[in-house]
Amino acid sequence: MRMAQGLTMGEPGKVDNSMLAGAGGVILGEARTNHQGRKAILMVRDGENSREFEALVATMGIEIVEILSQSGREDPRGYFGKGRLQDVADELSSRVEGHPWQLVDLVLIHNNATPRQLVAVSDAVKVEVWDRVRLLLSLFTSHASSMEARTQVRIAQLQSDRTILRELANMQTTGERAGYGAGGATALQAVMDNLNGELATLAKEIGRTPIQRNTFFETLQTFT
Repeated sequence: MRMAQGLTMGEPGKVDNSMLAGAGGVILGEARTNHQGRKAILMVRDGENSREFEALVATMGIEIVEILSQSGREDPRGYFGKGRLQDVADELSSRVEGHPWQLVDLVLIHNNATPRQLVAVSDAVKVEVWDRVRLLLSLFTSHASSMEARTQVRIAQLQSDRTILRELANMQTTGERAGYGAGGATALQAVMDNLNGELATLAKEIGRTPIQRNTFFETLQTFT
């Protein structure tokens, strides 16, 4: 069951931290490994060269059906300006059979987005959202073959997820994002506690292999 403007809930009394409901699909937790055949739209700022980004997307079997561009400097709140972002959201919500975006289930942001931007875009478009970092994490997840590599990717995913949760908590505290209430705040804290617990456990596991530990993070840095 999906709580409106809150957190995804599974069995009664149990928090499912796989997705932030109301964040439009910013996926938390274990990511899928097969993205073959998915359709996406790509958001870029005017003048940016997105060919490298597009190539990475293509290696995962994802088709970019349209590239959307907006001129000027990126909006610190929503990457695209509020009006332009709303246009994208309206187009996605009004899709009919035969629409070029009919099968789009992923919105890509060309740059490294801030947690605030990720939440804002997700709230607007109501489908899964990746920025450059999340694209790379998904790419590494798809290609991680060893237990060590999977653990490294999982740690990076959790660290990225934690920034989203902190941003949601901050927006809740400041009143910028309505709809949580007491129950939502409790669920949000429960997800954060579960995430921190898993992160601590994995950090201990990966700490036993210091040489391999740096490989993934150094590779990630070269792309970001």
